[in-house]
Amino acid sequence: MRNEIITPTDREAQLLVHRAGRTPVYTYSRAALRDAVERVRAASVLGADIYYSLKANPYAGVVNALSTLVDGFDVCSLAEMETALNAGMPPDKVLFTGPAKSREEAAAALAAQVAVTVESPRQARLFVETAVELGVNGRTVVRLNTPYPGRTPAAAPYPNQFGVSQDDVAEVMDILRASSLSVAGLQLFWGSQYSDADVILAARKAMTEQARACADQFGLELDLVSIGGGIAMPWCDADPAVDWAGLKAANLDPGLPNGNDPLPLVCEYGRSIVGPAGSLLTTVLDTKSIGDRRYVLVDAGMNHVLIASRLVAGAGRGEPRVRVVGAQERAITSRACVTGPLCSQLDMLAEDIQLPEVETGDLLLFSGLGAYGPTFSPSGFLSRDKVREIIF
Repeated sequence: MRNEIITPTDREAQLLVHRAGRTPVYTYSRAALRDAVERVRAASVLGADIYYSLKANPYAGVVNALSTLVDGFDVCSLAEMETALNAGMPPDKVLFTGPAKSREEAAAALAAQVAVTVESPRQARLFVETAVELGVNGRTVVRLNTPYPGRTPAAAPYPNQFGVSQDDVAEVMDILRASSLSVAGLQLFWGSQYSDADVILAARKAMTEQARACADQFGLELDLVSIGGGIAMPWCDADPAVDWAGLKAANLDPGLPNGNDPLPLVCEYGRSIVGPAGSLLTTVLDTKSIGDRRYVLVDAGMNHVLIASRLVAGAGRGEPRVRVVGAQERAITSRACVTGPLCSQLDMLAEDIQLPEVETGDLLLFSGLGAYGPTFSPSGFLSRDKVREIIF
């Protein structure tokens, strides 16, 4: 199901470039963001709150647009926290996550009164000590370590470094409950980029059962139980499509978590919300043929869009979706490689795509790149100008 991606029309793309002043520029559609939130809400646990994870895209225009569409924000840094709060999200709807937090981060999060995840006994002591120093109370969310499921139902799960080990949960609870901090919630994040509905539904069910068992064991009254999101955003044509219909239909199954579940469930998403809403516009700087390969050289490089480069896309992953703006009347002539302006063989954005003949000054549009764009890319490489971003 690829039709979740919305791109600017050719005329919109041309005007957006003028608005930005130059290329390369990322553009994000407010209409696509609204559609994406509606889509993931319908495919989530019935009645669960929807949180957006800023790590997928912390651009203020995107965060401001989402602040009225989602129920809360997940942040992973002080800069993301300030962006979330500046967008008007109430502190009690902001969750500060991360496996290792500094004393500065602990103090800032507690001072801002956002909820904070605790991922080890040492981290629990850090927050307790910091709360005493500041003379404040605070809300903690204990993250429980959960193995990531395989990509298919038959695949084995695999370990990760996140959350509190089962052996340490009792110690963490004792530390927190002996302090001014409350245990307000649990987080059971189980991975990202899953498309198989059976895997996602099984993970949700397992996370909910684990959370309920923990709450019963320690007598917790919880305000929030985050069971992750996991829904993929297909980056390339070869990536499997998400089974949206299967996820939506599961809300009719009384055997799965639903609106009658006593736990205050939260589903947290990043790429599946913002990915379909973003496009990258880049200008053709040169064209040439070497042997039997046709090269189209553009002003966007892997320093702007690492997710489309061979470093991330990789051999066999498929090609990104690319079109030439205003080229409806041009016939596709041959396969082409799209490369950036960097002095690196890794600066290959598309290695084998069908394109019409292009000229210097033409615009290319890469679609479905709203997540993990500028902030995921090595923008300092070769000290070139940073990419621009706008929302429309």
